[in-house]
Amino acid sequence: MPREAPPVILDQYGRPYRREAEPARRSGYDVAKTTPENKKHWAEADGLAPVSQLTPSVRRTLRNRCRYEVLNNCYLAGMVRTLVADTVGTGARLEMDTGDAKLDANVESLWRVWAAATDWPLNSRILCGVRYVAGECFGLFRDSERLDRLGLPVTLDVRLIEPDQVTDGWAGVMNPTGDDGIVCDDEGEVTAYKVLRRHPGDNRAFSASLQPDTIDARNVVHWFVPERPAQLRGVTPLAACLPIAAQLRRFTQAVLAAAEFAASIAGVLESDMAADAAAPAVTEDRYYDVIEVVRGMLLTLPAGVKANPFKSEQPTTNYEMFLTNKLRELGRPINMPFGKVAGDHSRYNYSSGKMDDAPYWDERDVERQGLEAKFFDPVLYKWFDFAKLVIPALIPYEGQWWKLRHRWHYRARPVFDPVKDASGDELNLTNGSDTLTAIAERDGTTLEVLLDQRARERDMFVARNLPLPPWLAGAVAPNRTAEGQPTPQEATNAPA
Repeated sequence: MPREAPPVILDQYGRPYRREAEPARRSGYDVAKTTPENKKHWAEADGLAPVSQLTPSVRRTLRNRCRYEVLNNCYLAGMVRTLVADTVGTGARLEMDTGDAKLDANVESLWRVWAAATDWPLNSRILCGVRYVAGECFGLFRDSERLDRLGLPVTLDVRLIEPDQVTDGWAGVMNPTGDDGIVCDDEGEVTAYKVLRRHPGDNRAFSASLQPDTIDARNVVHWFVPERPAQLRGVTPLAACLPIAAQLRRFTQAVLAAAEFAASIAGVLESDMAADAAAPAVTEDRYYDVIEVVRGMLLTLPAGVKANPFKSEQPTTNYEMFLTNKLRELGRPINMPFGKVAGDHSRYNYSSGKMDDAPYWDERDVERQGLEAKFFDPVLYKWFDFAKLVIPALIPYEGQWWKLRHRWHYRARPVFDPVKDASGDELNLTNGSDTLTAIAERDGTTLEVLLDQRARERDMFVARNLPLPPWLAGAVAPNRTAEGQPTPQEATNAPA
């Protein structure tokens, strides 16, 4: 059946009404348009997957350049040291919370002995530092003969290796399911790692085989922070900082070179006399004669010649401004404030310092959470496999070590104004918005440790028939002003 034609709409003059053409659809984002102005800027943008984007050669170049810059740039080296110190510091301390006080005490005691023998704090700092510089760090579980010779009941050791050593070797990038040195199953789960026996950059390893050993994933820990889904290898978070760090060094060297050149010239002789056409031409060497100036000397000059001091233009007043702005830019990718990047907090007051540091410490909490999930907990679970032979109460948890509740504690954060912080803790405890447990954890300890220590100190006072000080006798803390000082009345009544 033929389709009926649509009705024709007429205007007031009896002519067919013509509908205006719809405007062509355009993107709502200016940045999505390609124009002659932005074409070059976005020329390198691509849609590669993380495995294809972070190729072995790209990661190798970033690692080498970052290592070089950290070795030669004092600001970048200081940033890495600050990040390591504030993230792990003196090492993460283990606190068990299984509900069995005896089991908790035995595990914590044995862990402390093992951590001291294996230098757990140092390994934690190396692990953290390598992750910031090289992008990732690996650890291999092994049964240590050294710990066995020391007579330790737990002989587990974690051997840290750099990412250069985890590679497919001669196979290159021919890894169909994983990434260079990482083997995955069809579902993307890591099943094994391919590790060279020697570092490829070790000059002593020229005769070592480039055929890697395949190690089961259960015996390897891999610490990196992925930025994209399905990312298998890490890249340094300082990658965006490297051009800025290089600019800082180049600009400083250029300013210093200009200043040194200017300082080496005492003055310039200037002649007002017109050149004599009949006189022989002045050679270039004669024109740039150097006159040695002696301190305290009197100088006589020919007629028409005057001596002017050389005006040094370096370093300019813009140098400090350039340095400050670049240091701010340097710390932004890792949420590090200017004060920590520059090692200079003279521009801060209490409030601005606290506000500037808040994102930085939030970033440290995120980093620690990742460390615990990817490194600390897997090491602890492997440690339980050895410790169960010493602590039989652990045997029922075998294969389900996650049931053993525990926490990791770190060094307390630095305190800017202890009086204000203590007043804030007291207020939060009073209104119920905080707990003693949370305050103790922020101070790098536990509530049990605080209470036990307080009980021991009280017993010591009682055993010696000494009067209890106010803080042990249950005295109420004095009211304080907004500045944290005692109120005037209580300050007057305070004992001398």
